[in-house]
Formats: sequence, C-alpha cells, structure tokens
Amino acid sequence: MDSSYSVLSTALTFFLVTNPIGNSPAIVALIKDYDLSRQKKIMLREAFISLALALFFQYFGEFFLTHLHVQDYAVTLCGGILLFLVALNMIFALSQPAEMATMKQEPFIVPIATPLLSGPGLLTIIMLYAREVDNNLKISAAILLAWVGVTLVLVVAPYLQKILGKRGLIALEQLMGMILSMIAMEMIVKGFTLFFHAMNS
Repeated sequence: MDSSYSVLSTALTFFLVTNPIGNSPAIVALIKDYDLSRQKKIMLREAFISLALALFFQYFGEFFLTHLHVQDYAVTLCGGILLFLVALNMIFALSQPAEMATMKQEPFIVPIATPLLSGPGLLTIIMLYAREVDNNLKISAAILLAWVGVTLVLVVAPYLQKILGKRGLIALEQLMGMILSMIAMEMIVKGFTLFFHAMNS
C-alpha cells in the first residue's frame, strides 16, 4: 500500500484539504485590527498549533478508531465524503460565518487553528492515511511539508489578498476544489470497493 502514497502527493492532499488560500480572507478578517508584525505572530502560532493537532491525530487517531471498532471501508467512505464536502465548499466559495469576523479578542486555537485549518475533514484524512500507510515517518514528513506551504500562505495572506484580489483568490480556491473533488471521488470508489469485498468475504 505504501508505494501508492508518495510524500509529495500526500502533502499536496493535506495542503489542499487545509485550504489556507480559501481560508485566508476569514483569517485576515479575524486579525485585521492588529499591526502587521502581530498578525504574523498570530498566523505562525496558529499554524504550529494546527500542525500539533494534525500530528496528534496521526499517531493517536488509530487508537480511537480501533476502540470504536470502525472498519476500513467506513473510514475510507467517511473520509471521501468529508473531502468531497470540503471540495464543494471550495468550488462554490461559500463564505465563512459572519460572527467569525467580529471577534473582540485575539483568536487562540479557535477558530483559526481549528476548525479553519485543522478541521474534521483534514483530521479524518490524516487518520485514514495513517491507517493505510505503514510508515509513520512518511506521513509525518507529508504533514510537515504541507504545513510549510500552509504557513507560507498564512504569512503572506495579507499581501496575497492585495495582489490577487477577491476574485483571484476565489478562482484559485475553486481550482484547488476541483482537484480535491477528484481525489475525494477516488476515495469514495475505493471505500465502496472495500465494502463489497468485506461483504463477500
């Protein structure tokens, strides 16, 4: 199973699910009242917290799944469906809840680190990959590589909005959503295949 999951392709999947480009307008709106240096510190802090959450679910997610007696096909189908919902949200550029942009205090963990970055879709996908790939270092490397990209996007997010504009960001997010939807459909098909095999065995 390992050979079908390269570190680069897995990192790309994690990056797309995290969707830092699509989430950047909401994140920037949450911290817009702080000076630029403080914004960067908040971005970096939240990125590291979301990374810690991702790594936690990689190493301990299987523990929860095992004790809940969740089958492989259920995890794959659930991951594919969640991924597809994330992709739909990206393609149709659904706006973030308005209350997120009206927070009075500095955001800490919620809502930037989770659920905007390390949301349920990403954590489920990480658990799924950790279960299917018998190489923890490979998955950890993919997570770290993805978070390098995520952190870079978050740090330059205030400038990115000015360069691309609102329409440019939406177009880029929709393109990533299309790629993600294809990955999601492949996972859903694989989940059904595992289900039929389980029923016939």
